[in-house]
Amino acid sequence: MTNTAKLGLPLIQPDQALKHVTHNEALHALDLLCQIQLEQLDATTPPDPATVGKAYALADVPNGEWGDHGGEVAFYTDAGWRYAVPQNGWLAWNMDDQSLYLFEAGGWTSFLARFDELNNLNLLGLGATADSYNKLLAKTPSSLFSAEYPADGGSGDTRVTLNKATLGNAAILALQSNWSNRMEMGLLNDDDLTLRLSPDGSAWATLFKGNAQTGQLELPNGVVGEVQGVTQKASILPDSGRFAAEKTGTVTAFVAPSYLKNENGSSFSSHAKFHYDSSTYGGAGTALDSEVQALADLLRESWAARYHPEFWVAKCTAASSGYYENTQSGVSKYRQLAYGGLFGTRQSASIYVKAKTGTWLLSASECDVQVDGVAVSGYQLLTASDGWVHVGAQYAAASRAAKHQFVDLLPFYANSGDELLFALPSVFNDRIKIDPLEGLVPSIFSVS
Repeated sequence: MTNTAKLGLPLIQPDQALKHVTHNEALHALDLLCQIQLEQLDATTPPDPATVGKAYALADVPNGEWGDHGGEVAFYTDAGWRYAVPQNGWLAWNMDDQSLYLFEAGGWTSFLARFDELNNLNLLGLGATADSYNKLLAKTPSSLFSAEYPADGGSGDTRVTLNKATLGNAAILALQSNWSNRMEMGLLNDDDLTLRLSPDGSAWATLFKGNAQTGQLELPNGVVGEVQGVTQKASILPDSGRFAAEKTGTVTAFVAPSYLKNENGSSFSSHAKFHYDSSTYGGAGTALDSEVQALADLLRESWAARYHPEFWVAKCTAASSGYYENTQSGVSKYRQLAYGGLFGTRQSASIYVKAKTGTWLLSASECDVQVDGVAVSGYQLLTASDGWVHVGAQYAAASRAAKHQFVDLLPFYANSGDELLFALPSVFNDRIKIDPLEGLVPSIFSVS
């Protein structure tokens, strides 16, 4: 055997003279064939002048000195051109396009073309480093998933699927702000479709839930504003919360609302009336009481407030202690005011209040409650420094669990002598949220 099997390197024979010549020939061949760098693929014409150490993958029919070496690799040395017949599996770096090439089936092909299928990878990171939790990680300004068109052999459809293991697991699409979740949508530990929102990534409020069994849509936090065709925003209170309203925009004598309960001996009385066309807003009538004006300024622009329908601002004066005690931080207060009507399975209420004297406690133990649109957790204390605030409340019970009895909707607690101003209550036979700036909500009754 005079040459090696793979690279054809010359072997030194036992009785050979000038062994260094054979040895040097083998070294030259190794220098050329190891870590091949090709200047050009499918080269046809030898360069002039040629540079020692440069290599070329020849075309099938080259010219000049290369003419008899089609398909071979030509190396230029200090002794002239040398040639090698490439074997299947050889790798070479093509300087022309800075790519790795593989020789197979009689030609050079891009090595990356071999990777038209990638299976069973443990990690894949695009522009970032994947880890054991985020096994697929891409850092990119945009991503696009396109259907395979019929012309390319596809159906034209496309879908993205998230699969969870069992009912108690989660399949979630999350949107983040600076690596903190703000929105999560999916199957959150059940098979219902849920979308929830968070201001900080830890406290969550459910926007909607689609029941997988019934197909019904649940809005556990209600709806702010007007949703046509879903909820008719009309109060069930007979006087539209104006405390004895006529069919016109005016009201005369104050009549204490029977649909509100005064408890523990508390009493209702009139404080002052918002009246039409007052001089406060450039009209011909008398000026408004300062507390009434503060509420009107909160709810309406001055030009709209001037011609707003009239209503009374009432006052609840707390009485002695007794039943319905609520103790917070060691201080006990007693219920003085609450809604007093029958309940359905879903009920909501809205009212404007101001603690005139003392400290009043608003409980959120039986309902979802918001003050000026912000959810109340457990309870909230109200003092005169808070000014006028809007209180919204929503209650819901399963159909077979509904008692249709009074519950603590809009419950206010205080101690004897404390005074609370209240105005423009509204109640709805549905679970909805009212915009804190809504103001007067017309009644479904004809007297409103």
